[in-house]
Amino acid sequence: MHCISVAQSDPNTSVIDSLIKVLKSLPDDTNKIKTLNKLSDLLKASGRYDSAVTYAEHALTLAGKIGFTKNTASDLKTVGNIYFEQGNYPKSLEYQLKSLAISQQRKDKEIIVADMGNLGNIYSKLGNYPLALEYYFKALNIAQQIGNKKNIASNLDNIGIVYEEQGNYPKALENAFKALSIARQIGDKYIIANSLESIGVIYTDQRDYPDALEYQFKSLKINIEEGDKSGTSDNLIYVGDIYADQNNYPQALEYYFKSLSTIKEIGDKDAVANLYSNVGSVYTKLKDYKKAKTFLDSALILSKNTGDKEYIKNTYRKLVVMDSATGNYKTSYEDYEKYIVYRDSLINQESVRKITQMEISYRFEKREDSIKLEQEKANIIQTDKINRKSIIINSTVVILLLTLISAILLISRQRIKYKKDKIIFEKEKERMEDELINAKATLGEYIKTMLEKNELLEQFKKDLEEIKNIKAREIDENRIERLDHLNKTAILTEDDWNKFKELFEQAYKGFFIRLKEKGNNVL
Repeated sequence: MHCISVAQSDPNTSVIDSLIKVLKSLPDDTNKIKTLNKLSDLLKASGRYDSAVTYAEHALTLAGKIGFTKNTASDLKTVGNIYFEQGNYPKSLEYQLKSLAISQQRKDKEIIVADMGNLGNIYSKLGNYPLALEYYFKALNIAQQIGNKKNIASNLDNIGIVYEEQGNYPKALENAFKALSIARQIGDKYIIANSLESIGVIYTDQRDYPDALEYQFKSLKINIEEGDKSGTSDNLIYVGDIYADQNNYPQALEYYFKSLSTIKEIGDKDAVANLYSNVGSVYTKLKDYKKAKTFLDSALILSKNTGDKEYIKNTYRKLVVMDSATGNYKTSYEDYEKYIVYRDSLINQESVRKITQMEISYRFEKREDSIKLEQEKANIIQTDKINRKSIIINSTVVILLLTLISAILLISRQRIKYKKDKIIFEKEKERMEDELINAKATLGEYIKTMLEKNELLEQFKKDLEEIKNIKAREIDENRIERLDHLNKTAILTEDDWNKFKELFEQAYKGFFIRLKEKGNNVL
């Protein structure tokens, strides 16, 4: 049985203690700044992130005080990296953006590439893969401009990792192999080993375990040759993960414990916490719950000591599985609640808001120094308030204008309708007038005809009187025929009278109705 101890020995402890003593006697100069930064690096390597940040920020303050701003961008980047290791991504982003603003102002393309690469790492951790790729590709483009093949290869490898996280394995392998090819051209063993490791991880995700092991062992061989203990421990853990995925738990534990001995040499407490968590998970699958709990509890203590929320979250998730397997559902539920708390604390709404605000600030103010940035942020906030007020006022004006325009359009439509109605009315009036004129003309003609008949009737009466005075013998046939014709022509029939009334009504509407109303019974 492997014995474990949470209180890990730190090979850097003596050096750290020595530097802390030296600092007390150093004047505020560039040498003190360098010592502070070195101390910060050692504390970071030992997983003592809070102390590392304290000394790094002290170095930044002192540099500003004495006007030593040559390495300000690099120092800001260092602080950002420490916060990144802690899983404090909003703070990491804050420092990286400040570093990038300064490096862009100074047009230091080497630092710009590094800053953009780090920003890509932050967004990748946050799961914002589009923005991660955006920064990686920007870094890649600048690296290609200045011909820095090392950075070209590194960014291609990072791009491959993002595609791997997205499940786009063809793209992931394409970029990883490109990175490997360039790294081999320049003979950079560190990047070669990283690219081989990345390819192995991609094959693992695809459950292509033979190829995955092949590339991890290739990477492991180079890291051992180069004495890269951090890289070596990573390879050993990945190999253990592959065997664990294949349910080959004895082999998995063998490589995990090989990695543990290497990690202890470099004093990386975060790596130890991660490894203990993996070992505990394997023991859970082996149903050796006592060992599982021992390793998982140790992983939790170590990760809480370093403040790495990512590892704390992952360990709680594995404790949930272990407690459920042992039937300890109450504890399992409590562990799950804690897992949720740490998961949400990594990317909560406030963090997202801060990250978005910082990203916007960078994009609009990237050419300014950090002091001017803060002032302009305040100005932007004030301007934003004024703009929002202006927007409200302008919106009100627009609404009123739209209402006025709508009213004008409505009135215009009414006027158009009125004009149309007027035209129709005028046309109808003209038509009626024409009909009235025609009716009067027709009535006139009819009256004329009736008058002519009346004249004939008068003549008929006269002829009758004459006949009465003429003797029968004197009446000839022609006279009789004439009188007969006159009788037929002159007499006003009922039809004639009805026709007259019809024509008269057309010419003088309602005349007969009004006549009736006055009590005249002529009709």
